[in-house]
Amino acid sequence: MNTEQEEMFRKIDMMSADGFVSYLAGDVKFRFGNAPELVGRDSVQAAIESFFSNIAGLKHVLLDEWNERGTTILRFDTHYTKHDRSVFVAPCCAVLRYDTQGLIDDYRIYADVSPLYSSSLGNEARLVS
Repeated sequence: MNTEQEEMFRKIDMMSADGFVSYLAGDVKFRFGNAPELVGRDSVQAAIESFFSNIAGLKHVLLDEWNERGTTILRFDTHYTKHDRSVFVAPCCAVLRYDTQGLIDDYRIYADVSPLYSSSLGNEARLVS
């Protein structure tokens, strides 16, 4: 992961919506899981702020990275800390496409975070107490 991506994920892990969206193009297309696609930095910021209010914390652990013609694919685990202090670990993949100014203009996150919204977890979820 390049230094700028590391800094972006550090800001995400600090739950700084402002810091995160500073890496996005004004007309960014953003999709998280099966949520509807959002367009524009302001829409993404509002959604991220809302999402952050549902968790107590998070941490990304990079596992793999691939780069090809302005697109980066990242495979990582995200450790979500719920308000009850339990930690849910979600396997994730993100596809980032960059514009000519080096800002992300298309950001896709593939992860199942439904256990964050449920008190009961399925067998596929990894929960650490």
